[in-house]
Amino acid sequence: MSRRLRALLAVVLTVAFVAGGTSAAWALWSATGTTASSVTIGKTGASLSGTSDMTTTFSSSVTSMTKPITLTNTGSLAGTATTTVSVVSGSSTALAQAVSVVAWPVTATSACTASTAVGTGSVSGTWASLPSMTSKLAAGASAVWCTRSTPSSSAPASSTTNVNLNLTVMAGTWTSGVVQGGFYLNTSAATPAFTCTDHSGTYVEVAWPTSSRPKDTWYGAFVGPDASTMVGQKEQDYYGRFTLAPDQIPASVATSGPVTVTVKILDRAGNPTSTVVASGTITLFTQNNGKAVRCGA
Repeated sequence: MSRRLRALLAVVLTVAFVAGGTSAAWALWSATGTTASSVTIGKTGASLSGTSDMTTTFSSSVTSMTKPITLTNTGSLAGTATTTVSVVSGSSTALAQAVSVVAWPVTATSACTASTAVGTGSVSGTWASLPSMTSKLAAGASAVWCTRSTPSSSAPASSTTNVNLNLTVMAGTWTSGVVQGGFYLNTSAATPAFTCTDHSGTYVEVAWPTSSRPKDTWYGAFVGPDASTMVGQKEQDYYGRFTLAPDQIPASVATSGPVTVTVKILDRAGNPTSTVVASGTITLFTQNNGKAVRCGA
């Protein structure tokens, strides 16, 4: 059979197969009409920083802690970052419950300081239960949240709580693994109470507990929200007490009602140190001859 005749026969057979609707013809047509394609699926990821700087010991001189944390979407898909908190087993849940927290988004870590006012979009709770710090993030983007922690008067002394902050980023139905950052919150030993003696409303006498410190150690009495305003005269352990009259309490601190008085050691220049030796409450009130003061609340 010649080459030309064989080619003609192949064409005739192909037309016959197609016209007859055979499976062989359909397979041939389908195979020659298919093109290959592929789809690249993105990934999710999360990163958390700043929690290591949040470890703090609260005391009479450290009454609040303000620190930034950064939430980052490390994936290749836009997503929503959400947080939860948990208390590590074996640490003090009571302390975590006694430390109130407010958190709000800021533009940068440098915008989170002790003097920064709480901004819009804030969430609040305690370190035992805090609503999510939620941010919508583009791929590779970060959000900074400013956190402010303040222990309440019910916070147990000499306690430690280990708190974990947990972060996930969700893109559609895809969720990153949980990343975790931990920190410790501590409270110092309870401050001894001072001894207070009334003197008919005209003044009170406040004495601090004796100690093994040198008798020439200087002490001062301080009032105010951060115990930074000195009242009365500084005294040494030789004398061992302060006298406080009503007009020695600044009106900016209080004009009536209870006032917390904190006794601190002074340095050689007469400035307060962070060492608190006693604390207690006196109360301003009015009697027939004018302003008065008494011991206690």
